[in-house]
Amino acid sequence: MKNEQNLKERAIEGTVWKFAEKIGMQLISIVIQIVLARLLLPEDYGVVGLLSIFISISDVFILQGFTTALIQKSEADELDYSSVFFANLAMSIIIYVVFYMIAPSVAKFYKTPQLTEVMRVMSINIVVGAFSAVHNAIVSKNLEFRISFMRNIANIVSQGIVGIGMACANFGVWSLVGSKIVGTLVGTMVLCITVKWRPQCIFSFQRIKFLFRYSSKVLCTNLLNTIFNNMHSLIIGRFFSATDVGYYQRGQQIPQAAMIAVDGSMCEVLYPTLSLLQNDLDKLKKALRRSMKTSMYLILPMLMGLAVTARQMTILLLTEKWLPSVPFMQLTCAITAFWPLSARTHALNAIGRSDVTLKLSIISKILTLVMILISVPMGIYAIMWGTLLASGISFWITSHYANKYLGYSLKELIHDIGSPIALSCGMGIFVILIGKIEIGLAMGLFMQILGGIIFYVGLSEILKLEQYEYLKNLILNILHKN
Repeated sequence: MKNEQNLKERAIEGTVWKFAEKIGMQLISIVIQIVLARLLLPEDYGVVGLLSIFISISDVFILQGFTTALIQKSEADELDYSSVFFANLAMSIIIYVVFYMIAPSVAKFYKTPQLTEVMRVMSINIVVGAFSAVHNAIVSKNLEFRISFMRNIANIVSQGIVGIGMACANFGVWSLVGSKIVGTLVGTMVLCITVKWRPQCIFSFQRIKFLFRYSSKVLCTNLLNTIFNNMHSLIIGRFFSATDVGYYQRGQQIPQAAMIAVDGSMCEVLYPTLSLLQNDLDKLKKALRRSMKTSMYLILPMLMGLAVTARQMTILLLTEKWLPSVPFMQLTCAITAFWPLSARTHALNAIGRSDVTLKLSIISKILTLVMILISVPMGIYAIMWGTLLASGISFWITSHYANKYLGYSLKELIHDIGSPIALSCGMGIFVILIGKIEIGLAMGLFMQILGGIIFYVGLSEILKLEQYEYLKNLILNILHKN
């Protein structure tokens, strides 16, 4: 009982730190991106956006490959950690060489000659990030997210300083490239300094082989997710212009920032926490349901608010040159609303059913690919609508396996998230009505945001909504302790 309470406290503390980290990071990032968006052109973002799929794939191998197995393995020792460190480093060098060699072909594919040098320089991030991959796994495994908080804040602040400085000096697209490299370097240095682990000169192919048995399925799942999450940029970049990619990337930025801040912080704590509960399915399911209730309660009103105020927010913060990004922002809000539901796949991984999550990922990605290919001739926005439809179908399929292996039925899920959905829809209508008042753009947006918060929180208090009461008591307990 004492161990269970200790785990609960560590999970809550980890979530608080992760939430602070993500909120802090995303707020700083949004401010930086607003400044950069005013200084740079959509095509500058488009050029870097064309490479997102390659950089993301490398991150899967380096940051999510063997490290997930280290987190899941309950008795990982020094030989495991050191072996993974050297394996990651070797893999990062191989990937960098491959990317360096294929850069001209990538530039030719996208019909953008500048991509050759941009890709070769940006790929340096791969090797730099490999040095701290094991350190990051140790932080996650031990739920020491205060360290992760310091690393990521240092990363984003250094990115901002370099990016804005280079943009002011008219470096164009290289402002984005330079900021990413410096940010990764600073983040790696902070993590290596704060985590008191150092690799030993030991290596075991047997340990790598053992860890690969588990991580291979998770790696394949994450790889498929990454490829298909970036498929839009790949297809838009091939069949449309770099400027269109810039609008697409900008439209995604704010909704995804909100998701990373809330859902991302919870998921990073959820997986190691559920892994510790893998032998007690009842407690695991209880923790999963609590995570689903809390994340959806926090996320849905933010996404709804962003969707209904997207035009006003874009004009006020980014200027009218970014207005074509508004439909992308609104559709991204709808698509990312499905993200918190992936917590069920984290639970499946935690109980060792990574084979099931791989199967689900393959099904989901095939659906998405089919929808994208059907949508391409209909135009750039139709691609997003096709993705939204694929997300809905995947949701129903995942629900079947969650019920089969976790005992988490669709009826229970609807019960857990039904209230936030209804409340968010009501709030959205209320915010739209406020927007009809002629009081100026800035004041109107302020009143919409304030009105939406009062509506959502006020109704939650009146209805004594379970999720609201849980969060309120959690915050009061934290404040009381301090």
